[in-house]
Amino acid sequence: MKSRIASRNGILAFTMLIALGAGLAVFISVAAQGLSMRTVTASLLILCFVVFTVGGMLFTGRAFLKWQIAETSSHLTWERSLVIAAVLTTVFGLALLEDLLRAAGEPLLSRLGMIAYLLGAVVVVVAETAHLSKRDWMYPQIVLYVVLAFLAQAAFGASLLQTGLVAGWAGWATILWNLGWLLVMLIVRPRDIYYPVLHHVAPLLIGIALLIQE
Repeated sequence: MKSRIASRNGILAFTMLIALGAGLAVFISVAAQGLSMRTVTASLLILCFVVFTVGGMLFTGRAFLKWQIAETSSHLTWERSLVIAAVLTTVFGLALLEDLLRAAGEPLLSRLGMIAYLLGAVVVVVAETAHLSKRDWMYPQIVLYVVLAFLAQAAFGASLLQTGLVAGWAGWATILWNLGWLLVMLIVRPRDIYYPVLHHVAPLLIGIALLIQE
């Protein structure tokens, strides 16, 4: 029992160190480059992954590592709230990214991507909050979010390729990651399609690309 608690505390501490380290790295980069639309956008896109990492570890501990949790309801509230917070942070980051892409001369794909992701975000936030109260998933809504999120981020990737706002690898990685995983999920795991971490990897890559290419 004590070893399990020690293991849980160690994993949580390690996760928090990763989150703090990532946050510090972003802060240093922003401080070096100055506060601008580009650095704020990058920070939000990276932050969404950091926030999800903490919530994802809480889920992993509860669902797979079988942590002994004294107050399961409180644990679940923190876990799903962090997942929701990551989605909302992604919305803000993509909204600012859309502005950057429009200013760079690509108004169509970025707008479509933003609308699609925003609709998906509304759907998944409703599904997540309902899960907190009913302990059950509204699976059709989850599927809708997954499809919209993958397609929306792929559209952003195509928009990035057209503008040269970041290095080409970021645009291609965004497109291939999202379309590839969408096909995998629909074909291989159609009844278990919800893996939220998959929707925060591309924003992380875009955020890093925005910071390293001025």
